Order: sequence, then structure tokens, then C-alpha cells
Amino acid sequence: MRKIHVILITMLIAAQGVRGVAQTTDVPALGVCASLDKANLLKQQGYQFIQPTVEEVLRPQLTNEAYQLSDTLVGQLPVALAVCNVFIPGAIKTTGPDVDEARVMAYATRVFERARKQQIGTIVFGRGASRNIPEGFDRDVARRQFVSMGRKLAELAATYHIVLALESQNKQECNFINTLRESIEIAKEVAHPNFRVTVDTYHMAMEKESPSHILLGKGYIHHCDIGELHNRAAPGVNGDDFTPYFQALQHIGFHGKIALECRFVDMHTELPKARQVIIKQWEEARSK
Repeated sequence: MRKIHVILITMLIAAQGVRGVAQTTDVPALGVCASLDKANLLKQQGYQFIQPTVEEVLRPQLTNEAYQLSDTLVGQLPVALAVCNVFIPGAIKTTGPDVDEARVMAYATRVFERARKQQIGTIVFGRGASRNIPEGFDRDVARRQFVSMGRKLAELAATYHIVLALESQNKQECNFINTLRESIEIAKEVAHPNFRVTVDTYHMAMEKESPSHILLGKGYIHHCDIGELHNRAAPGVNGDDFTPYFQALQHIGFHGKIALECRFVDMHTELPKARQVIIKQWEEARSK
């Protein structure tokens, strides 16, 4: 399978007329999707940032008056707080007959305002329940709804210096935007610099999507979440090979961050192993 991925990447590069390989000189900043109480552990294990949920850090369900998280949080954590995920909750729809644009924009405004104060620059736009297309609803209409909403959200995000990074989700979790390729197509249609794409290796593997599709996202891929296929384990648990993904990221000149989004059993043992595996495989990808 690894050889097939490498061949596909090479063929697509040749088809696009790419000359040479755009290689990075350093491993991207590594972080972990985790709650804030794990920040000290991440620092101890050599990680550079933490990626908590919007709900935990920004508490968008609370009014500004009830919002208790102090602005002094910035600088107090031992690792950077630069990215949040799980943007829009499932109760707030972005497709279907129950879309309430005013509600979506009011929610997003509250999130972006608080993210800006906390110096959070990237919000991963996943959460399949929000964009899941209701049964019987026209898919073309749903796509137009989502693209239109994406443009409005991107314009709003720009005023707060936030980048929304759309994440595909596999068919077991959502019925819309299931592949990286689809995410890239949506981002191109939205056509706004504050609306970009997150590569998620777990969702790609679940959909049997070739790592070569990363090459289609040059200029659009902003962030990367990583996890093994079986049980969404941390890199190094089952021995998954991420070098085809890393090779493709290097070809497009990826300068974003990589976050472990995993189901940990023992973070104390899995975090150092995962970091070693990612660094080793990133270097191996560079040498190919």
C-alpha cells in the first residue's frame, strides 16, 4: 500500500508539471488535541501547542457577562494555545431546512471575539452533526447553503484574524464533505484566504483516500490532524506509516502545525513514542 501511495504521488506531480521537490527544513510544530489540564504533560513530552475544543476554552454558550475565562490565560499555559477544534455544535445547522443564518453568525461572532482575545489564530471546522444533510434534503441545495455560509464566516473570521480550516469527516460520522478532496473543492469555491483546509489522516484512511490528494490542496491546506486508522490510536501504537502523507505535505510546502487527534490509552507512554515516530517519518519522507 505504501508503494502505491508513493507511485500515485509521483504520477500526480508529473501530471501537474512540477519540477523538483519543495522540501521543508524542519519538522512542523507538534501539538495534541487535549483538554487544558494536560498542558503541563504536553510540555514535559516536548510538544509545542495544545488544541482544545472551542467549547472548553471559549464557552460560546455563555453570555459575555457569564463568561468567566480570564484574558490572562494567554501566556500562562506552558505550551501555545494557537488552535481550537469542534467549531459549531450539532444543534446549530449549516445545511438543511433548519439553517438559521443569524444564529450561526451570532455564535461565530462570539467565538471569534473570544478567540482573538486569547490569540487563537486557527479554528478547525469539523463537527459533522452541524453540516449533516437531513434525509431527503437536496444535496445540491445543501452544498450551496454551506458554501454561502462559508463565505460569510470567512469574511467575519478575517475581521478577527482567524483562519477557519475545514476538516473532512468519514461517512460513519457525517454524510457531507467526507474526503479531503471535497474539502479542498469547497475551500476553492468559498475562495477566501480565511477559509482553508485541515488534513486529517484518520478520516482519509477511513475513506481509503490516497495521500496524493494532499497535492490538490497546495495553497489551501493550513493545518493537519494525525492519528492511526485502528481505534484512532496515537502514532506508534499500531505502526501506521505516515510518510506518504508527509511526503505530499512537503511537496506542497506545508508550513502549518500537526496535532495528534487520538484516542489515548496512556498518554504518558504514547506521547513520547508518537513524537519520535512523527519526527522520524517526517525526516524519512524528506529523503525520498
